Amino acid sequence: MAAAAPFAPALAQQPLPASPDPSLVPYADATDAVRLPDGRALHMVCMGQGGPTVILTAGAGDWSLTWSKVQPELAKTTRVCAWDRPGFGFSDPPPRPQAVDETVGDLQAALEAGGIAGPYVLVGHSLGGYESLLFADREPGQVAGMVLVDPAFPDQLTAIARAAPAQASYMLSLPNPLTEQFSHCAAGVKAGTLRPGGPDPDGCFHPQWPPSYPPELAAALDRRIAGASKEQLLAAWDTMMFFGSPQLLERDSKVTVNPRRNYGAMPMMVLTRTEFQPPLDFPPTARGEIAAEEAAWNQGHDELAALSTRGVNARVPGTGHYIHATKPRVVIDAIEQIVREARENGGNGNAR
Repeated sequence: MAAAAPFAPALAQQPLPASPDPSLVPYADATDAVRLPDGRALHMVCMGQGGPTVILTAGAGDWSLTWSKVQPELAKTTRVCAWDRPGFGFSDPPPRPQAVDETVGDLQAALEAGGIAGPYVLVGHSLGGYESLLFADREPGQVAGMVLVDPAFPDQLTAIARAAPAQASYMLSLPNPLTEQFSHCAAGVKAGTLRPGGPDPDGCFHPQWPPSYPPELAAALDRRIAGASKEQLLAAWDTMMFFGSPQLLERDSKVTVNPRRNYGAMPMMVLTRTEFQPPLDFPPTARGEIAAEEAAWNQGHDELAALSTRGVNARVPGTGHYIHATKPRVVIDAIEQIVREARENGGNGNAR
């Protein structure tokens, strides 16, 4: 899993343009950032007016700017807020690494602190699907609709391991490229051999930002690193190292299991990829399981859609995991449809 945070080099998973993208500039704006009860700042970017308010939650390792092709257009229809998980983007890191049941708690606190009232339409990509589900479990009366973009699904690791054991074993065995890098950064800071202004071979204090980042965004990220305390840097790196670990993935997969989850007639749509692009070094045994893995992926999404009597699992032709990056119009249309349905229900489409 990749990370795109101010405390580390950005290795974004989604397709990015090769030249500065001016649509990313608003994601450096701290106007909508809120202060959590424990003093940490959680970064939010809100656009538009009206209700229900759409809450955009990024996938693992991504942050608010992943929605840059979707949010401004949606803002013509209603209010839309994207947020950065603690330790990612411009949000302060947590004191210790968090699982999704903790990050969604921070989201709840941030919405309250920021006066961003419901009802909400929740939109989650990949891991963000977990937080959307947990938020709806905790705040059922505030959730008017949901759109899940190629989401993770409850107990996913077990389902994939059952359908495609060789593929699951291979994916879990892959080293996290960030772990070694952040380990070096943390060790150097703790030992006093790595400090601002000194040699920095791993780019701990001077990351190489993607070419898509406009100067305004890159400068804001650089300022954030320069102003971070030693404790903040260490906490952020710890969060990054743990975020894509098998232990955390397993916990997140299990904590979202809820046999009693039932969304009644809530407007709901799941968008599912139709193309799986395996790594070049994918073992033959794992390649032979791609069809079985995709069947399990689709079944998991069918089960998510079935949580509502109005739920739909729409398979999007010609798309991989980042549907909102490659075919943003599809995602925009889906969210606008759910917003319309929620409005037709008086703002709260959750008929539970």
